[in-house]
Amino acid sequence: MSLKAMVFIDGGWLYRNRVSLFAKLGEENFEIDYAKLPKLICEDVANGLDEDVSLVRTNYFGTIPSQRSGFNTSKQYAFYDFIEKSCGYDTEIHEVEVGSDENWIKMALASSLMFYAAQPGAFDVAILVGDDPDYAPALSRVRLFGKRVQIVGAHAPDGKSSMSLRGRRKVDDFPFLYIDDHAAEVRLVRELVKRVCKHCGNEEETTWAGPEFFCTACRGRYRS
Repeated sequence: MSLKAMVFIDGGWLYRNRVSLFAKLGEENFEIDYAKLPKLICEDVANGLDEDVSLVRTNYFGTIPSQRSGFNTSKQYAFYDFIEKSCGYDTEIHEVEVGSDENWIKMALASSLMFYAAQPGAFDVAILVGDDPDYAPALSRVRLFGKRVQIVGAHAPDGKSSMSLRGRRKVDDFPFLYIDDHAAEVRLVRELVKRVCKHCGNEEETTWAGPEFFCTACRGRYRS
């Protein structure tokens, strides 16, 4: 019987640390393949254990600024909708005031982590994507439930050390996993395919992989 793994992603941490991925490949920017990311991490755990690991849920925690003058939130909402509908994530998104987003994410993720750890048979391995020392108390208590923990972090692109869960006692059970060591694997490679516009029904070639597609003409009319 395979071990059950549940992934918990600190969306704020992942957004800030994506520069480590860019630096690894010598690029200024690229898109992350969010559909592949949790599966890749589970494969790494499975290889380390030499056991089958089954991904049962990917939890993503993010925020939307509620009071930020001139900020268009539609792109963020579209992203959250995409990872939920197309990548199978369970998202917890909350509107917050500017400056309080990190605290909300940490509280929501830690609460969810403890809740699932207390449910019999929910998971065997918790995978935290978010190397933040504030998670140490929750991780140590999750392990008291008999669960194992994998932490996913990133090398600092400037080589400077920062506050980390690395080396802390009683918080994890596996060698630390650096997401930037897998930069080439999590880089999204878009394929050019033909899709039908949801509004007008015309067919057009595109690299957009979201659940809904609108052709260039319809997008242009909408913007105008």
